[in-house]
Amino acid sequence: MTAPTARRVFAAALAVGCASLVSILSACTTKQADATGIPTQRGGTLHVLLDRRVQAWDPQRIGTQAESAFAVRTFVRTLTSQASAGTGFLAGLVGDLSTTTGVAQDGGRTWIFSIVSDAPWQDGRFVSCADVKYGVSRSFATDRITGGTHYARDLLAIPSTTDAQGRTVSAYQGPYSGLGQAFYDRAVTCDGQEITFHLKAPRFDFDQVVSLPEFAPARQDQDTDRTNRDPLSVFASGPYMLEGVWKPGEGGRFVRNRKWIARDDPVRSAWPDVIEVEEGLSTTTVAQRLLDSRADDLTAITPSDAPVAMDGQLQTPDAARRVTRPDSGVVDVLLPNVSAPAMADPSVRRAFAMATDRQRYTVADGSPMTPTTSVLSRVLPGRRAADPVESPPTGNPAAARAVLAGAGVGTPVRLRLGYAPSEAATRAMNALLPSWDRAGFAVTLVPEASGSGAVDVELSQVYAAYPGGGAVLPALVQRLADPGLSAAASAAAATNDLPARNRAWGELDATLTAAGDVVPLAERQRVLLRGTGVEAYQDNVLLGGLPDLAGITVHP
Repeated sequence: MTAPTARRVFAAALAVGCASLVSILSACTTKQADATGIPTQRGGTLHVLLDRRVQAWDPQRIGTQAESAFAVRTFVRTLTSQASAGTGFLAGLVGDLSTTTGVAQDGGRTWIFSIVSDAPWQDGRFVSCADVKYGVSRSFATDRITGGTHYARDLLAIPSTTDAQGRTVSAYQGPYSGLGQAFYDRAVTCDGQEITFHLKAPRFDFDQVVSLPEFAPARQDQDTDRTNRDPLSVFASGPYMLEGVWKPGEGGRFVRNRKWIARDDPVRSAWPDVIEVEEGLSTTTVAQRLLDSRADDLTAITPSDAPVAMDGQLQTPDAARRVTRPDSGVVDVLLPNVSAPAMADPSVRRAFAMATDRQRYTVADGSPMTPTTSVLSRVLPGRRAADPVESPPTGNPAAARAVLAGAGVGTPVRLRLGYAPSEAATRAMNALLPSWDRAGFAVTLVPEASGSGAVDVELSQVYAAYPGGGAVLPALVQRLADPGLSAAASAAAATNDLPARNRAWGELDATLTAAGDVVPLAERQRVLLRGTGVEAYQDNVLLGGLPDLAGITVHP
């Protein structure tokens, strides 16, 4: 085994008293104080209430914020991880399965991570370099592994090819078919416990990218996709393991992985012995149960926002002390279709952005949110304070009409705007129409049940899968097919100096929003309620403002 690093020594200091009781870890009740000064105690059951059904626990399939935040704190370990709240670490990135946050070489085209030798799977075998390599390879098998993120396919130095339908796809098709395996074996290599990733282009935020579940290890001999393709099966590398099976529509019970050792995990304290997850509840039911806080709900939390209609009840002294309102990092945006004739003219896009009444949008939607003119959320570094759109939150229809007239654009400019129908979205979209009308736009709303159709503008949401502009802006730039913007995104990603890279992303954000290539509307806040028996509670803006299960404790 490798000698413990300073990071490991510090982590061990946090777990004094339990380290020698690995075989009976669930019985260990040694108390200490976390960073908030609240006593913490190992034991008890934490209940998690969900107003949705989990789509996947398979790390390479996980794509939602809530599922990712839960998985990486309970049963999934990744090469790096966002620092947990209340453990003494400064906010930021830390090594997890890797002894460090990685070493970049070749101008950011090559990244090397040294994997620890003492991270156990739930059966006691230690996570190997081959396990990490195999896990990442699964995301290339798009015929089986659907959903999730796709950074590996986008970033690794593997050529593209054309499939039978004329689509551009990776020349590597994943470990099941083996097609293109040699390409992958050159892009991802193992030397003992050292894994090396070769990228297509410099990417100095790759250390953040590998904190995502997509880059979690997977054991080939435990891969259910070789048999029944079960996206809800769990084989744990973290402190908890699934007891039995996940029951769709009901939930599941996570118990302690007794092979896990607290001192060898730099991120997760894993205080509760059991985490019971209940899914498929209504949003109102979740909030009411937590508000009442009885029986099992005394020690319950949720990643689901409380309904706006219940906000008055949340203002009572008892409830207010159990409510947090963190930034979610989610930004509502309008995405012009630059290939549509109506939006091909830059002057039209600029005028449309200037005329947009963000204030009316937020009021009509009714959810907790703040008008914004930035794609980057408040929690992301590099966001500029200045308003690149140069319009008040209520929009500036007169200035927008002048832009159209100056460009010789005849009015009204007819646009079709697509959005996923809901009561709140319909109210919010209709609230935007008067300002656009005064500016010279005739907008027809098109409720779309699934996906975008032949529309000129589309309502969408963006959020950063990891805390950096590189998690948001490259995808927005790609859809514009603008060589200048693509070059700016590539230059930002290739900037080694972190403050300079953040400034570059902020400048690109301002460029996109000033041009109306993206029209930010509002940034959402969460409203999270918990039971009275939950202690050391923290939500983590680095995980989308969701509950951070790394340090939460309950009464045993």
